[in-house]
Amino acid sequence: MDEENWSRWWWVPLAVVVMAAATWGVLGLVEGGCERGPRGGCVAADGYKVRGWVLFLAAMPSYVVLITGLVTDRWPPALGVAVGGVACGLFALTQGRTVPHLTVAGVLLVLAVVAPVLAWRRRGVRAR
Repeated sequence: MDEENWSRWWWVPLAVVVMAAATWGVLGLVEGGCERGPRGGCVAADGYKVRGWVLFLAAMPSYVVLITGLVTDRWPPALGVAVGGVACGLFALTQGRTVPHLTVAGVLLVLAVVAPVLAWRRRGVRAR
């Protein structure tokens, strides 16, 4: 992507929506557990199949959004990861207080802090 696209403010809602979809899917696996699939792997339990598909479809966009938010010195992708991390972390905490719920929330809240800090540090290095 070129520099102009990294500075677009559409990164903020994009990151929030993608992170929300992935979080909803992960929480489906946390809450419903994992059943052995026909070929041996982990599949979502009955009643959680939609969440499994959402997680499957949101996985690659989540990687793109997270990596972009963590490696850029532009504010929109970093703020998108920060807002998405806080919102999804709080959502995970409202769904339960088990160790997996707390782990998911903790990872999301750490990402919410790390993304803007890294962007701020890169801006400082670039300004010198």
